[in-house]
Amino acid sequence: MRLSLRPFVVCAGLLLMQCVIARPAHAQHGGLPMELYGMISLAPGSQVVTLAVGKGETVRFRVQDVESRYPDFSVINFLSEIRHRQPSLYIKGPAHYVDLLRNEEPEKRLLRLTGLYYASARNFVLSRVRPVRPGEQSERRF
Repeated sequence: MRLSLRPFVVCAGLLLMQCVIARPAHAQHGGLPMELYGMISLAPGSQVVTLAVGKGETVRFRVQDVESRYPDFSVINFLSEIRHRQPSLYIKGPAHYVDLLRNEEPEKRLLRLTGLYYASARNFVLSRVRPVRPGEQSERRF
């Protein structure tokens, strides 16, 4: 290779690496770290999705906010991906967290679901479920 082409090859390699690294996790094979804020709901609505929490068991969940480390991934993006599917999301994770969602009283309290979202399979793997205290949602984790 001629000496004058080497800087162009290096620049092209760096640009390619930047494109691969900058791709959001939901576009790759891994899950997208995410926090969902919302509550169990009785009534359907524009922000209400169906969560599969067991074999044949579903609950309605009203999504109020989505936090992710990718700023272009918003509530609107998330809902447009899952809203018109039945069920909207398959909830996986430790049994005590799934049971907490299954047994939660509708419209009682705001919950924060922390986990990984796999867009291609519509899976949300829980790592934590916690009730949100007033004012706590305003703190951004990502």
